[in-house]
Amino acid sequence: MTAPFDPDQTTLAAALRGDAGAAAALTRAAADLTWSACACVTRSDAEAEEAFHEVMAGLRADGFVRLKGYDGRAGVRVYMALVVRDLLAERAIRFLALDATRGWRAFEAFFAEDMRRMIARMLPGNDHHQDRQDAYQSVCEALLQNDLQRLRAYGGRGSPSGFILHVIENLIIDYVRTVLPRRRLPVSIARLTELDRSVFRLLYWERIAPDPAILLGHLAASKPPPTLTALAETIARVRAALPHGYAAQCRKQSIDISAADALMPAAGAEDFAVATPEEQLVNSQAGRLLEQAVSALQRALPRLEPTERLYVQLALAGLPARKIAPLMGLPVASVHKLAQRVKGRLREEVGGEEAVKKWRLSV
Repeated sequence: MTAPFDPDQTTLAAALRGDAGAAAALTRAAADLTWSACACVTRSDAEAEEAFHEVMAGLRADGFVRLKGYDGRAGVRVYMALVVRDLLAERAIRFLALDATRGWRAFEAFFAEDMRRMIARMLPGNDHHQDRQDAYQSVCEALLQNDLQRLRAYGGRGSPSGFILHVIENLIIDYVRTVLPRRRLPVSIARLTELDRSVFRLLYWERIAPDPAILLGHLAASKPPPTLTALAETIARVRAALPHGYAAQCRKQSIDISAADALMPAAGAEDFAVATPEEQLVNSQAGRLLEQAVSALQRALPRLEPTERLYVQLALAGLPARKIAPLMGLPVASVHKLAQRVKGRLREEVGGEEAVKKWRLSV
């Protein structure tokens, strides 16, 4: 969806054509946000002023060439703020190469908050307080290794700050894997059937809700897929076989690295296609709207009939009608009719929710 018209778009277009008046107006618009950004990542007015002049020069260079990628999906000033962030990131990397002490101070001022936020997401809770501190130090040391090899790998494709955050996230994941306990099946679980062991892993290692319909979506590829009745019996059997205190121990040791296997190792980060600043913004906004829309859907699910609720859960697991049909014991044509009925019900239940309407427009 294209964003509403932004008056700054006219100014930007004119400045990119070489209009001196528009260029001056765009410079004034950029000055305040640039100063605010510089003040946030420096430790004195003198450093902030130095950074301000460098970033403004980079922003105005070659007739605002850094803004030519703007395509209207976000406000001009928001896009400029993201470009300013990238210019500050480049400045921090450049300082690291020229003056290690000053450069690291600039780099840490710029990225420390992001690093701590990412670490806290993967190592939550009081039990990992020391691990979070150790993770921060480990990431810093890894970034400084081999004359900043990981940071120097940036080849100019995409956003430099996005590239750096990608490298940092991979390093955090590497550290988290060193503190994860090695997971082995309890002896009492290892003696059970293959289906029992699969359900155990879903419930206690992947933290999937103990709902037969939800589990069925994760086990639909099994040959043959289990029935809902069999899954309910399996859940009960697994719970009965659990060693005393195992569930509480799993919750205590739970660490979120669900995205780890989908990410490339830090050593290969130079080949990572980093999103443009505007793509980062649009993806972030769409993600937040999707979360709100999903929350509205979850509130509506209990009001659906059991058959309708089962269909939604299987459909959200990514299964097409032809695979849902045998799981529900229905002809494919009946599943299509059920889908239409469910969509109608959901429109009635959550169609008026503001988050749902906004998310539908955003996609």
